[in-house]
Amino acid sequence: MNKYKIVITDYYYPSLTEEYKEFERLGAKTEIVDCTRVVPGGIKNPDELLPYVADADALIVQFAKIPAELIDKLEKCKVIARYAIGVDTIDLEAAAQKGIYVANVPDYCIDEVADTAAAHILCCMRRLMASRDMLLQGCFEMDRIRPVRRLKNCTLGLLGFGNISRNLAGKMKSFFGRIMVSDPYFQGEAEYPELEFTTQEQLLRESDVISIHVPLSESTRNMISTEEFSLMKKGVVLVNTSRGGIIDEDALWEALERGQAGGCGLDVLAVEDFHGSRFLTHPRVVLTPHTGWCSEEAMLELQRKTARNVVETLLNGRPVYCAGHL
Repeated sequence: MNKYKIVITDYYYPSLTEEYKEFERLGAKTEIVDCTRVVPGGIKNPDELLPYVADADALIVQFAKIPAELIDKLEKCKVIARYAIGVDTIDLEAAAQKGIYVANVPDYCIDEVADTAAAHILCCMRRLMASRDMLLQGCFEMDRIRPVRRLKNCTLGLLGFGNISRNLAGKMKSFFGRIMVSDPYFQGEAEYPELEFTTQEQLLRESDVISIHVPLSESTRNMISTEEFSLMKKGVVLVNTSRGGIIDEDALWEALERGQAGGCGLDVLAVEDFHGSRFLTHPRVVLTPHTGWCSEEAMLELQRKTARNVVETLLNGRPVYCAGHL
């Protein structure tokens, strides 16, 4: 009889070599159910998952939704580990009530996402994609990319000050003359005397560039909407490498159309249909398909640490990284 059963619902990695290295610590009597071998791409629908996960000791998920209804039917699960920083696809409250840990990997792609945010900021501020598009269309005119601002004279605002935002702040100090931060949960302002910690309203009013670094929750969904855009400087550049649902996309579109937003860099959308997005062809939007996390090193680290969360829970009672609260 197997001692443990681990179900991997879905993933898009070339192999599970890193995971199996970690699973070796559990011993030979461990059953690994890889749902991508059952259905190409894995099983993401909760109803279809139930027969495979009902008696599992641990779940590893990527895009599969794990709602309360499914959690309630898990007979002996101890941990749900997600290949991600965010855990908005899992009902945290239901998991806590069931005594199940929810685990993530909050530190696997800090450099990568910060670098992507920096790339979007510079691309938008220097109007690189707009210039390139006009060149390809044979209609480049310098006046059509203006105004272009000197970064040293501009203010960068960071909404949220977690690991990625702190990394980005260090990189952007060489570019911007002033960096403002708004994060009501951050303590430790004295460690960053070169930054200005302020309210969200002041940051929105005074920033030339705003980069978003907050998790998606019910309290942050659409936190940037019509009212917030009305506070911003005309021509502001907005960058989001966090979660798509944080920006009200109808309000963003309107702000772009009337020039309140002068540019936007998006690595995420509320519904990640990048090919079908109206932002794909907007001349003042730089859109990338949620690739900010990606590097070969980050991918392997994510796989290894996700599996380690499971192994540590099964062997020692708690994951390394705990996103859910018991």
